[in-house]
Amino acid sequence: MGLWDWIIDKLTASPTATNGPAPRRRAGTLAARDDGGVATLEAPPDAPAERAGGPARAWWAPEGVTATEPTPVGRPAMTTDALALENLLISHFDGHDLQMPPLMQAAERVLTELRDPECTFADVARLLADDPVIAGSVLRMANSALYRGMHKITSLQPAVARLGFKAVRTLMMHESLRSAMFRGKGRDELANLLWARSFAAGQIMYGLSAFTGVDKDDAFLMGLLHDIGCVIVLRIVRDERNRSHAEIDHETFEYLCAETHQEFGELIADAWKLPNTLKSLTSNHHEFPAEDDPLRRERLQLQLCDHICGLLGYSPTEAYCLLETRVVRALGLAERRDFLAYLDALPEQLEEAFDSF
Repeated sequence: MGLWDWIIDKLTASPTATNGPAPRRRAGTLAARDDGGVATLEAPPDAPAERAGGPARAWWAPEGVTATEPTPVGRPAMTTDALALENLLISHFDGHDLQMPPLMQAAERVLTELRDPECTFADVARLLADDPVIAGSVLRMANSALYRGMHKITSLQPAVARLGFKAVRTLMMHESLRSAMFRGKGRDELANLLWARSFAAGQIMYGLSAFTGVDKDDAFLMGLLHDIGCVIVLRIVRDERNRSHAEIDHETFEYLCAETHQEFGELIADAWKLPNTLKSLTSNHHEFPAEDDPLRRERLQLQLCDHICGLLGYSPTEAYCLLETRVVRALGLAERRDFLAYLDALPEQLEEAFDSF
C-alpha cells in the first residue's frame, strides 16, 4: 500500500468541512468521500487485459465512438452575470488587487523551515506542535501500515524522523489545498467537485508513474496541484454570489475554470513558493510538449491523467478512444499489456476501494 492510501483514504479529515453532497459519478468511477478523500489508484501486475469480445466494451474505448482526442471545454451561452464574472477574472491575470489563497499558517511555517538545509527533526516537530490538526495527521501517518515499526509513536519528533521531510512536505501541501477550497463553514457543490477532481488527478498521477518512471510522490503533487488556479475561480464565484446573489451553473463554472486556471495557477505557485517544476506545470500543462521539453514526460503524464479524469466523469468531456490519443501514443502505452490491464481493472478496483471505507 502506498503513501497516499493512508494520507488520503485513512489519515485526513477536514477540520472546517461538514458532510455535504458528493459529486455525482458513474458506477465504477472515482468519487469524493465525506471526509474529502478518494481511492488510491495502483497499477496492477503485468497481466493480459480482458479485451474486445466480452459482454461490454471497455470504458476507455466506448462502443461506436471514433473520436481520437477529447473535446476542449466549449464556451456556453453566457448570462449577464457570467459575462461580468469572466471579465472580472481576466482583469485579475496580472495579480493586482487579487487576494491569494493562503497556505495554512502552520503549514507555511513548516514549509519555510524545510527549505533550510540545516533544519532538524526537532525543529519541524516544534512547529507542527502549534497546530493540533496537522500534528494529529502526522502522528496518524507515522503509525500507518506503511510506516509503523515495532512501537506506536506518540510524539512528534520521532514521527517526523520516521516519515522523513519529503512526506511531511507533501502532507503540508495537501492540507493547505483543502483549506483553500473549503474556506469558511461547510462545503458547497463546486468545492466538492474541485476537491474530488484534484484528488482523482493526484491518485491517477501516482498510479501512472508505474508506466512513466516519474517519482510517485512527486507525481501525486503534480496531479493534486496542476489545476490549483481553479481555487481562485471558486473563491471569486463564491464572493460574487454572496455579494450579488449571482448564480453560475456548472457548465459556465467549468468554462471559466478552463479559460483561466493556468494563469491563476502561476500566481498561486509564486505566492506559495512552489518549486519551479510545479510552477511550470501549473502554468502550462495543456499544450502538447516539444521533443526537447525538459518536462515532456511530466506534461504528457498530466495530459493522460486529464484524459482519464474526463472519461471517468471527473471533468467535462465527450467520449473518445483513449488508446488512439496522441498522448498515449507518445508515451508508448497503447500496446503495453500491463497498461491495458490497469485500465480494464480500474473501475472494479475503485468500487472495491470505496466499498471498504
